[in-house]
Amino acid sequence: MDRYLTTSEARQKFLNLVEEVGDGDQVIITKRGVPKAALVNFEELQTLKAVARLWQDPEALRAMEQSLKDSKDGKVIKFSGSPTVERILTAARTKGVLRG
Repeated sequence: MDRYLTTSEARQKFLNLVEEVGDGDQVIITKRGVPKAALVNFEELQTLKAVARLWQDPEALRAMEQSLKDSKDGKVIKFSGSPTVERILTAARTKGVLRG
């Protein structure tokens, strides 16, 4: 959940805010009513950065688009139980859907 605080409020509550973002909340810090900074969970930030890198990589973007098309076309492999890398590769080879 996004929570908006002024810089003064954020300064006074900083240690508590660190705990709150650890629980998944986001804090938007405003200055004169304008959002200037955000306090987010570190793991969430890392995930956002990784996704941003993928969206900027033309090859990764093409692969994601192809995967979405394959999924819509029913080209999926279903597993019962937890799939392991070995089970996924074996099933992909068997179905002839392994690329690369």
